[in-house]
Amino acid sequence: MPRAVLEARLASLQAWMVERGLQALVVFGHGSALAMATRSHGNLRYLLDWDAEYAQSVLVLPAQGVPSLAVGNVFSVMRAREEAWISDVRFGKGPGLAKEVLALLPSGASRVGIVGREEIPMAVWDELANAGASGWIDCSPELARRRATKDAVEVAYHREAGRICDEIFERLGPALHTGKAVFQIQAELEHHARSRGCELCKTWLTVAPVPDRCRYSRDENYNVPREGDQVLLGIMLILHGHWGHAIRTGAIGRSTPDAERIFSRVAAMHAAMFDSLRPNAEISAVGNAGVAPAEEGVFQFRSGHALGHSYEDPAGTSDFPQPYEGGRVAGKPALAQAGMLFELHPNLFIENVGAASIGDMVLVTEQGAEYLTTFPRHLLIL
Repeated sequence: MPRAVLEARLASLQAWMVERGLQALVVFGHGSALAMATRSHGNLRYLLDWDAEYAQSVLVLPAQGVPSLAVGNVFSVMRAREEAWISDVRFGKGPGLAKEVLALLPSGASRVGIVGREEIPMAVWDELANAGASGWIDCSPELARRRATKDAVEVAYHREAGRICDEIFERLGPALHTGKAVFQIQAELEHHARSRGCELCKTWLTVAPVPDRCRYSRDENYNVPREGDQVLLGIMLILHGHWGHAIRTGAIGRSTPDAERIFSRVAAMHAAMFDSLRPNAEISAVGNAGVAPAEEGVFQFRSGHALGHSYEDPAGTSDFPQPYEGGRVAGKPALAQAGMLFELHPNLFIENVGAASIGDMVLVTEQGAEYLTTFPRHLLIL
């Protein structure tokens, strides 16, 4: 990310802090190794273009002056001092990380903002809380708002991440006919993303006569693909801090009437979601369009979410309901704006019958919605 872009983001945030009488802002972030399990990772990518991978990091930003960084892994500290443009990088492990953060705060600071509190480990938080952090002001909504709309540089990276997802889909069909186990096919598909420069790629690959659920691990994917198996592939990757994500459904050699019927239902939900996503559209209406009526034996996960520097970007994701947590969400005033990026992936898993999902990266533009993933989204015959 160009340094001028990062400096402008920090300067704008500092101006906002001055307006609200904040003397400092503490921004916590896990590294990317937690992948889909953390949102806080995106905070430091957005502000510093920094990724500690397996470690925790904390940005301390004074309302006036230069930022500092505390990192919880000694090897990550070495890398940060070589690569990051922040001159003051400090090492602290566990409670020691909190002590470094406190030492970096401006002397006498009484109004301090915090971002990422919900993901701070207890060993770190207890040390901060004992020093008065329980009274710090939650500024997470402001940073989420700033991260929601993507600039031209971010969109360009997301486009490239989408192209890499398309390339992986192109390799799926041939890989299914190599006689290798499904987990070996997964490893080769993920390796392609890494060879294209992605710092992370995770997939789930379900191959079975009757697909039952998302299968992520080696131990649940020892089977070898066979003629007539149904196939679902989900891709989640990070390219220079920008997420790419897509899902496709197909069959090896031939599909079944059940597979075609389920896919048709999912395709209709996908089309309804895409058609409703435009500037000033209610985001919850888009999310609800991907929820099927509750039925016995039917499972659905979230039909979509916001995408960006986090797999589930904080602004917009909660407007997509988790059907297994209670169905649709009530209408909310949150509106889609040009520059927002979403992953739309309606899905259906019907017990002892089959499953289907279609997932695409979709950018909101002034003219409407635009796909950033372009691989054919019909039921694939592989």
